[in-house]
Amino acid sequence: MEWSAIWSEGVNVLAVICLQFGDTGKGKIVDLCAEEADIIARGTGGSNAGHTICANGRTHITHIIPSSISYTDKTHIIGNGVAFNPQIVIQELQLLDDEKISYDNLLIALNAKLTLPHHLLIDRLKEKGSGKIGTTGQGIAPTYVDYYNRTGLMVNDMLNPDIFKRKLERNLEYNQRIIASYNPEDIAEIMQHPALGSGIFYRNGSFDIDQIIASYMEYGERLLPMITDTDKFLRKAVKNGKRIVLEGAQGALLSILLGLGTYPYVTSSNASIGGLAEGVGLSVDEVDRIFGIAKAPYMTRVGDGPFPTELGGAKSAEHCRTKGVNRDSEMEQYPTNLSISDDFQLGVSLRQAGNEYGATTGRPRRTGWLDLPLLLHAVNSINSNKLELVLTKLDVLTGYPRIKLCDGYSYEGPTQRYGGRIFSKGDILTEAIPYAEIIEHCRPMYQEFPGWNIDISEVESVDDLPPQLVMITSFIERSVKKPISLLSVGKDREQTIDNRTH
Repeated sequence: MEWSAIWSEGVNVLAVICLQFGDTGKGKIVDLCAEEADIIARGTGGSNAGHTICANGRTHITHIIPSSISYTDKTHIIGNGVAFNPQIVIQELQLLDDEKISYDNLLIALNAKLTLPHHLLIDRLKEKGSGKIGTTGQGIAPTYVDYYNRTGLMVNDMLNPDIFKRKLERNLEYNQRIIASYNPEDIAEIMQHPALGSGIFYRNGSFDIDQIIASYMEYGERLLPMITDTDKFLRKAVKNGKRIVLEGAQGALLSILLGLGTYPYVTSSNASIGGLAEGVGLSVDEVDRIFGIAKAPYMTRVGDGPFPTELGGAKSAEHCRTKGVNRDSEMEQYPTNLSISDDFQLGVSLRQAGNEYGATTGRPRRTGWLDLPLLLHAVNSINSNKLELVLTKLDVLTGYPRIKLCDGYSYEGPTQRYGGRIFSKGDILTEAIPYAEIIEHCRPMYQEFPGWNIDISEVESVDDLPPQLVMITSFIERSVKKPISLLSVGKDREQTIDNRTH
């Protein structure tokens, strides 16, 4: 397709967000849109995000730096809403140096939220206790907690030693009381991890404030040429008619925003379109077009939390949280077989076929059939006529004989209220209820479709897609009442089909 058609008349700010639980291929679509853009900006999440980009036969993985960084003629922005870990960013810059990829046009928001070593410690200590929810341990939640608690630090503080020290001491005074409630042996063990400085920040049972200050001053000096008022930069760019891509992180169903995500099994930032726009200093009204990304005809989830269509159910969830499970161990124990009848093994095979292993953690993603009520819930939460769907990973299930799409649930839990509504066992639901205690008891009801055997990875037109697949995409489009603009049939940016003329 002609990528310039993405930037039709009147489109200057284009947002790319995930409508599921993340890991839907946003990076590829951002990369595709960036080709004709001037600026690419990221405004949410932190190093808990991972984008894998495949272009020109090479693979690049980024965590905080925008996934479009290989476009050296564009401006790339890490916005104010990002939980910023300078150690991770500097590591990514080194990788870019090794790949000889320029980052001269990378800008970092001076008011981005600064992640500190004890944020990672608190995150990992909580995951050892009964409150574990399956975080990546990257310190994202504690970073945002401190910000909203008005004790947090910002990127610009790394440029001012006296200010940094004063704020750090105040911040640690509060956080030390939290840390003191945990096992000292666990604290000492975690602080030896390379991500937390391999022991240099924690000595003899307490934090070495001088070492933290020295290290973060070095980080600040290294990043100084990139640190600026990106909010002001972007507002000016909008007025000047620049083409801007807003790069989402995580997914709408993981948004901390109550009523959207499956709280508390969510990420710690607002992964909706509102959070993304505000995280770069813009308003939602300034966004001209929204690409909502969804995997189809399957979906995935990482970490704990309800997942009605999960193949293998509780067995799969436990398997995916087991330490040491990875692609190699699964390939050895469960060879890929998309025709197998056992749901658990089918889920493993689907994970292998789609390479559904975290770009950040390497851990296996839980797999299941596409949940249309959840997708519709995400679509309705955006509530915008600017939203268009992009379906990804369509090539993964080539060869599977039967495809299932969830279009409703049977409630199988105890009687409970949701506002004025009472849910009882056996109730039939055609909508997703954004309340974890209800969703966890929902059993999916499916529509079944025949699969296809034609390799679609080289198909360039909707007219050449197998009719079985067209039937499935049409059903999805009718179910969520939004147009499907793009179909991704492979990893490379060129393996994308324009569906708008169909």
